[in-house]
Amino acid sequence: MGYEPTQALQAIDGHVPLVLLCLAVALGFSFVYFVIALRMARRQGVYVEPFIGAAVFFWHDLSFVLHWPTWQAVYGGHWWLKFWSIGLCGTVALEAYLIWQFIHYGHREILPQVSRPAFTVMTLAAVLGTGAMWWLVKASLNDPLYFVTFAITAIWSTPFHTGIMLRRGNTAGQSVAMNVCVMLLFSGVSGAIAIAAPAFRSPVYAAFYATFMIWPLVNIWLIRRLPQPASGRAASSFTRSGHALSTT
Repeated sequence: MGYEPTQALQAIDGHVPLVLLCLAVALGFSFVYFVIALRMARRQGVYVEPFIGAAVFFWHDLSFVLHWPTWQAVYGGHWWLKFWSIGLCGTVALEAYLIWQFIHYGHREILPQVSRPAFTVMTLAAVLGTGAMWWLVKASLNDPLYFVTFAITAIWSTPFHTGIMLRRGNTAGQSVAMNVCVMLLFSGVSGAIAIAAPAFRSPVYAAFYATFMIWPLVNIWLIRRLPQPASGRAASSFTRSGHALSTT
């Protein structure tokens, strides 16, 4: 998935209205996704965003924002890079709050045998470990403008939502609307980078795109068929390996 960054930005400049539409869809539905997750977590008393999703989102978006001097010095402060840098300042704040929600609601569900402070320290250590892995992977990619990582992070949490549903055995913390948001924001990102570089119009990327347009539909199918959580706080009980796990 290699591309030449200067040529990619020139291609973007040649299709400004369409790229702006794609950007608006991608960033707009990203915020909708996060707001739904935050509200559902508070309403149901469960973490909604998988930890690995929230942690990778946080480091991806924060690292992009911290590249502001590079965007200015190397690429002349191109409007595409400014747009994302400003927009991602908001998502970084939301992602930090999602990590807090994981600590707040996930302790009782995942590791109730340890204290809340110990679970908090473990989670923050895991966030730092995720950051170390993120920087290594990012440094190994030929992806100076984050095109590849934007595509990957757009769908990153989708498989983990499947896993959460299967572990809980119900639809606690799951939303049809969130899966629709993933499909729309992924389409927005894919449309913009397809305009920018031929690599994202290749059969390899087409297969990737098709797979992760289907996977959210699988999650929606599961949501329609799994039982609803018990009334009250959804964290009161979960099903794991066919046995009820009390978390009260």
